[in-house]
Parts: sequence; structure tokens; C-alpha cells
Amino acid sequence: MRFRVALGVLALLAFPSLGSAQTTNFSPLAGAWERFSARDETGKMVSPQPPAAFLIMTADGFFSQTAIPTGRPKSTKPLRDMTKEELLARFNNVVGRHGTYSVSGNRLTRHDLSNTNPNNEGMSQVQLFKIEGDVLILSNPDTTKKDEVRFRRVKKST
Repeated sequence: MRFRVALGVLALLAFPSLGSAQTTNFSPLAGAWERFSARDETGKMVSPQPPAAFLIMTADGFFSQTAIPTGRPKSTKPLRDMTKEELLARFNNVVGRHGTYSVSGNRLTRHDLSNTNPNNEGMSQVQLFKIEGDVLILSNPDTTKKDEVRFRRVKKST
């Protein structure tokens, strides 16, 4: 009996994927992505481009996305003492969101559990996706609209 337990433990140590649920939850979206391009509903490049966004998607259906513009003014003034204009300058175009996602064919649905805009909490965003090499392309499911964003893969999930 002791031999069988030792053999089982050895097998799990030698082949860790045997004891892991990750192998059954593979998602081609899993990994870290950086947004580098955005087009509007007419298909034209957004100008100026929005700040880079970083998207992390796990193999088991969770995502986190942040966008923090560079070049924001620095200040030692406490937030509670800032004017409306100073606060807007600091937090304009800052986006943070996380939640769950699901995939059905080429349809990606993200459900926000929290968001810097509390009005978006509990909301779902549906997009079409395709992966070309290390580029993730998200587009509007309404084919009359041509908006899309492109992300470059930074790291694959292991």
C-alpha cells in the first residue's frame, strides 16, 4: 500500500499536468495582451490612439484589463485636496476592469464584475475575435460597424 501511494505521488511530481485542471481548460485567448491599435465604427484609425491597454486572460475564464495613459501630471497634493480639473487630468482615460469571459465559436463575451466606471459593473460586452499569429483582433458583432481593436500577445499562458 505504501508503495502505491509513493508511486502515485511520484507520478504527480514527474507529470504535474496529471493533477492540474489547466490542461482541460485550454483557451487560445489565455495569456497577456497589449492593445496597440483601435479603429472607430467607420473603420478609420482613432486619432489620437487611446493609451495602451493590457489584457490578461486566464485559461479558466477570468480577465483583467487596464489602461493607464503615460505623461499624466504628477503631484504631491492629496487627492482630497485636488480641484475638479486636477482630478480629471489625473484620471482621464484611466480604465480598469475585471470579470469573467466565455467563448462560443468566434464570439467573446466579457462580463464585468468591477470597473472604474461603476455603471459598467454587471454589464456584458460581446465581441467577435480572431487570432492571427500573435495578434488578437476584437471587432463589433454588428457587421455594419467596422470598429476593432488589436492586441499583441505579450505572453502565452502556461
